[in-house]
Amino acid sequence: MSLRWRASGELLCAAKHDALEDDTYIDDKLHYQLAVELKVVIPQADERESGVWHWINEGEQ
Repeated sequence: MSLRWRASGELLCAAKHDALEDDTYIDDKLHYQLAVELKVVIPQADERESGVWHWINEGEQ
């Protein structure tokens, strides 16, 4: 699953959120590295519905 990193800092599922002009696209391979190997991004509890992810130091807000 790829992610969109918004200029505002939001980290979102690319399949569930349309692209905005200033988004940085995180492809499947890099997302895997960030989530599984490095464990620095985590899904929000309702990610299946919201598509929201967080950097580990942010936590769920």
